[in-house]
Amino acid sequence: MVNETQKNKAIAVLSGDIIRSTELPHEVYEDLLYTLHNQLTLVCDYHPENEFELSRGDAFQVLLHDPENAAKYALLIRTALRGQNEHYDCRISIGIGNDYSLRHTVSRSTGDAFTLSGRTLDDMATNTLKITTPNESFNECFALLTKYLDQQISEMTERQCAITHLILKADNSLTQAEIANSLGAKRVSINRSMKTANLNLIMEYLSLFSKKVEAFFL
Repeated sequence: MVNETQKNKAIAVLSGDIIRSTELPHEVYEDLLYTLHNQLTLVCDYHPENEFELSRGDAFQVLLHDPENAAKYALLIRTALRGQNEHYDCRISIGIGNDYSLRHTVSRSTGDAFTLSGRTLDDMATNTLKITTPNESFNECFALLTKYLDQQISEMTERQCAITHLILKADNSLTQAEIANSLGAKRVSINRSMKTANLNLIMEYLSLFSKKVEAFFL
């Protein structure tokens, strides 16, 4: 990452940490960290300039140069954890902004996206997903929608999270038969899980988020 100051193309920053990490047995904690690291690597594979850092063992920060996909990436991370064990989860705060200075590491970079993401995470007492930007119109548009999405993800079963993760990872291109084969389940069971998880509404949210980020920031 080069040292540069930008005030044009927006970036997004995901700040997050594992929930109740100190209460987990060592083996479980290591398994969770392995899954988390794999998902952060996956997110960075989507764009050549995306990068992440882990700190304190259970905290992470991701710099995204494709901010229109920030919500999708947050869900990829959370559904991967919860799809492995419904007791696994993390808090994620998304910050978006156009005013920033990128340095050689994510942790040393500064700007509104970094500040908003970090401060919001510190203030998240009960929520596990929040989005903050310098644009109040955008914030008002997504505050309630994101609260509903957060609740939906938090109430999903392991199977529903695993299905959602596969769909997000494949950009919604998998058939129910392919999902069933991947999870070793019957197609009718997959169909039922998808309906009760309201996956169509989740995909609509992600589509709207992407369009609004492009309209407001790109």
